[in-house]
Amino acid sequence: MPRQTSPSRSEELVALFTELGPAWGAWINACTPAGSVSYVRMRLLNALHTDGAQTMTQLAQALGVTQRRITALVDALDEDGLVERRPNPADGRSTVVSLTRGGTALQKLAWDEYRTDISRAFNDLSPEQQEQLIEITPVLTEALRRHTANRPTPR
Repeated sequence: MPRQTSPSRSEELVALFTELGPAWGAWINACTPAGSVSYVRMRLLNALHTDGAQTMTQLAQALGVTQRRITALVDALDEDGLVERRPNPADGRSTVVSLTRGGTALQKLAWDEYRTDISRAFNDLSPEQQEQLIEITPVLTEALRRHTANRPTPR
């Protein structure tokens, strides 16, 4: 009879994060305030609020999404009157996106509510576990970004 081997630590981490990713996404969506926009759209509004007007490329990089995705996000927010686009004065080939008054108002109203509601899940962790997560998460995030940057882009 073949000997069963336990999964390696790496395999165990992959399995755990395979479950964590969808659970995190579902939690974020469940915390969306009524009458607001999706979490990724709120992140875009927050990026504009925090860093000011940006090009579509800058926004895509800030949110870690593709150009196609940022275009869809900006289209939807523009349609809702929350952002506006204008030609980039420094480079007429690109577009600059900025918040409208409505976008600013929604961002101020909803962002803190989002963050407070989402953070409630972390209250299930002990203070020590929270500290461990705070220490390791940036390290893992940077490793994932580095490994992603070193991969060839799919065609």
